[in-house]
Parts: sequence; structure tokens; C-alpha cells
Amino acid sequence: MIEDWIVVTTGVVAIVIALCLSYIYSEGRELSLVRNRQKQKVYEDLFHAITDLNVAGDDPYARDRAKMRLAHTLNRLNLVAGPTVLKHVNELLDFLNEYGDDDLDVLKQLNILNNIVRAVRRELDPRTAQKLEDAQFRYRFYSPPRG
Repeated sequence: MIEDWIVVTTGVVAIVIALCLSYIYSEGRELSLVRNRQKQKVYEDLFHAITDLNVAGDDPYARDRAKMRLAHTLNRLNLVAGPTVLKHVNELLDFLNEYGDDDLDVLKQLNILNNIVRAVRRELDPRTAQKLEDAQFRYRFYSPPRG
């Protein structure tokens, strides 16, 4: 009779432990998904700000608004981005500061943007990113002529 209670108690404890571990795992996954959604929103805002900057052209008002949007986005990006993304964003900022409002080296800018996209993809979805990198996929961006 006591042996039956030991078996039953052990079974109940094992089930409770399994349920707790399952709950902890599912909460961790949910938290990870929420973080990735927040990161993705900031990364989208970054590319929108860069596009605004490219499309602004010679319009000083649009250019100032685009720079302000980029500044606000960079502040949020610094809070959520991983080290590789931040490294490539810093490379982009150095590039933009080097050229200022003059004619940019569009190819160099596109290469930097491709590096940012690869780093973001690695951070958010490593499996898909690896497949695209293995295929040597190159992302395209719209860069209107300046002037």
C-alpha cells in the first residue's frame, strides 16, 4: 500500500514538473517573439528613414524631416539592435557623414544597406538568412538620382 502511494506521488510530482517546464519554455518563446516583433518594427523604421533621406533629394525641408526621422529611429535602434546590426549602422552613419548632402557613392551605400539587411535577418530568422546568404542573394533598394 505504501509503495502504491510512492508511485502515485512520484508520478504527480513528475507531471507537475513537466507542466512547469512546459510553461516556462512557452513563456520564453512568447517573450522572444514579442522582442523580435519590436526589433522588426524598429528595423523597418530605419529603412523607411533611409528611404526618406534618399527620396528627399534637394528639398531642404524634406531632407531636414528625413534627418530628424533617422535620428529618432537611431535612438530606438540603439536600444534593441544586436552588435552586428549596430556595427553596420555605424558604418552607414560614417558613410553618410563623410558625404554629407553631396553626391553619394550609391554602390557603397547599397553594399552597406545589404550588410544591414543580412545582419537583421540573421538576428530575427537565422535559418532563412543562412539560405539567402548561401544563395548569395543581393537586396535591391531604390536610390533616385540626386539633383
